[in-house]
Amino acid sequence: MTIRPRDNMVLAMQHKVPYWIPNNITDCDIVLQSAVMERYEGRTNGFDEFGVEYEYNEESRGPVMRPGTRRLKTVEDWGNIEFPNLKNRDWEAAAARDTANWDRKNRFSIVQLFNGMFERAHMMMGFEDVLCALLTDPETMAGWFRAFTDYRIALIWQIAKYYKPDAIMVFDDYAAKGAMLFNPDIFRQLIKPQLKRMIDAAHECGLYYIVHCCGYVKPIFADIVELGADAIHPIQVTNDPIKLKKQYGDKICFCGGFDNVGILDKEGCTKQATRDEVRRVLTAMEPGGSFVAWCSFFCQHPQIYQDEYDVFIAVKKNAALNQ
Repeated sequence: MTIRPRDNMVLAMQHKVPYWIPNNITDCDIVLQSAVMERYEGRTNGFDEFGVEYEYNEESRGPVMRPGTRRLKTVEDWGNIEFPNLKNRDWEAAAARDTANWDRKNRFSIVQLFNGMFERAHMMMGFEDVLCALLTDPETMAGWFRAFTDYRIALIWQIAKYYKPDAIMVFDDYAAKGAMLFNPDIFRQLIKPQLKRMIDAAHECGLYYIVHCCGYVKPIFADIVELGADAIHPIQVTNDPIKLKKQYGDKICFCGGFDNVGILDKEGCTKQATRDEVRRVLTAMEPGGSFVAWCSFFCQHPQIYQDEYDVFIAVKKNAALNQ
């Protein structure tokens, strides 16, 4: 019997013990869908299909919302937004283009969606105004989240039909490094019901659902598990991922768990510090499975990361591949 990296990854997504620790770099094909421009992807200035203006930022290695611009003047104006028309585009061509290099037989495939319901809201109307509106006008914000989720569910169905990935990975950051950006009860009242709808839609399409949320999400971690999300990323070190995995490892897959901010992604990080951090996390997170080693885009020494990972999993992987 030959164990493929894709099969091994599926075991982790199902909260089981894989033959070796899966790795996003070697075991996954990951794309950002291009059928709908939800984020301007050029290297100059440009607009997405919601009318948000971007500029390329070298430090971020990607486009960011152009400072001083905003799409909406007030929170009530969201009702005037026209969501992208998902019917007036060539889905087959987009899917063929984006998945041309996928190895569906051997690698686990993921389509990423940036700017979830909260991120999209503050990109449209300004960060401060959205945070205030969550407190002063929750009904209007609930309407926005519901309408955006309707659009996103329709998008997920199109991706499932034409891209046919194994999983959807949706980005929406609700937290900063050491605290949530708003009270957890606001998440439970306004965002959680809509996130539930998206997760359920993905499952109806036969897709795994990976929640991406940077920062300190520990206060709402049990809620994310309750929603039925299959995996969470990047579960940064401030959340005490080792403790969380012992508690919830049989219910959700942990993707990451590294100290990215303080070590791996930090400018000036040494090669030895990278080796030590990779070894520390792999050793602590491997027991019980339900874990994927996920190297960040900003890792200062990605080859050192990969080398250390390869050494760690070598014996188990070779044994599995040679069965």
